[in-house]
Amino acid sequence: MRIILFTGKGGVGKTTLSASTGAYLSELGKKVLVVSVDPAHSLSDVLEIDVGPEPKEIFKNFYAQEIDVYYSIEKFWGVLKEYLKSLLKWQGIEEVLAEEMSVLPGMEEVSSFLWINKHVEEGKYEVIIVDSAPTGETLRFLSLPDAASWWVTKILPLQRKLMRFIRPAAKIVTDMPLPEEKTYDALEELFRQVYNLYYLLQNQEISSVRLVVNPEKMVIKETEKAFTYLHLFGFPVDAIFINRVVEKESPFYEIQKKYIERIVKSFEPTPIFMIPQVYEEVLGYEKLKEFGKKIYQDKNPAEVFFKDKPFEIFEKNGNYILKLILKEPSEEKLEVYQKEEDLIIKIGNFKKHFFLPRVLLNKEIKSACIKNNYLEIKFS
Repeated sequence: MRIILFTGKGGVGKTTLSASTGAYLSELGKKVLVVSVDPAHSLSDVLEIDVGPEPKEIFKNFYAQEIDVYYSIEKFWGVLKEYLKSLLKWQGIEEVLAEEMSVLPGMEEVSSFLWINKHVEEGKYEVIIVDSAPTGETLRFLSLPDAASWWVTKILPLQRKLMRFIRPAAKIVTDMPLPEEKTYDALEELFRQVYNLYYLLQNQEISSVRLVVNPEKMVIKETEKAFTYLHLFGFPVDAIFINRVVEKESPFYEIQKKYIERIVKSFEPTPIFMIPQVYEEVLGYEKLKEFGKKIYQDKNPAEVFFKDKPFEIFEKNGNYILKLILKEPSEEKLEVYQKEEDLIIKIGNFKKHFFLPRVLLNKEIKSACIKNNYLEIKFS
């Protein structure tokens, strides 16, 4: 079983790359499902075939699914949503507003991703490819289990036990809807699935995140941020796809060249795939399959391309240490300085940008040294 998740800033080409990867893998004999969890669905447009909220066989070994948010909420959150709606109506909120307000923030992202866990547990597919939402929404979902773990492990069991005692008496004095045992059962089952998926996505033998980036300044900044936070939460990134690279004859070549150099240095030693700009639409299964062959060439798209951690952040003796892999350490003078959210590393002509997480933003750089293939920077 393999799970491959494509993410990146909106409009960089995630859907085309997801579908191309799936089409090529199906040609290689793998049973593949491409799942679009991006609210702005375009998988149907790319395949030129209507794709529904349940998996649909498009070609031999190739299945596709576009997640319908409201269908998914009913499927995974039905019991909880009904309780919230009844509570809102009891407070005097009209039916239509209660229906809308019962969809809590985060429900859409969670419901979409829970399909992946469902498919894994059913075991029908060899490879699941996720055409993800833009990086911000993806990161919100991936950080959810950490943020909710304390509430789920500490508060929920206590509240459930308390409710067993007070529910009979409370029903005598108030008609307010109280959560029943089935409501708690549904909530616990929901979080069981979320945690299961969370750990699946952290397992580098099974899952890989592939970041799609265009050689443009704003896109690179967002991708650097995503790269940092994906690794902080323990989600393995096994490749960077630089999409829409122009040929040398193009008037934009020199502009792109500068940004491509930054991308390579910012994300090394993670493997880089350079995808040339195409001047016709890549639509339909056959064109997607051929495009997939061009992207991967002699490589198997289901392969795990990279497993090492490109960096680590840990606390030691009251200081924070950032430990970065350097591909080819140099004996030249080392310069390290901070510029807003960027950590700039210069060694001779080599220059690397690293997006700093919040925990390091207000810290002062105390020292920096190269040890073997690692750069260690101390913050305090």
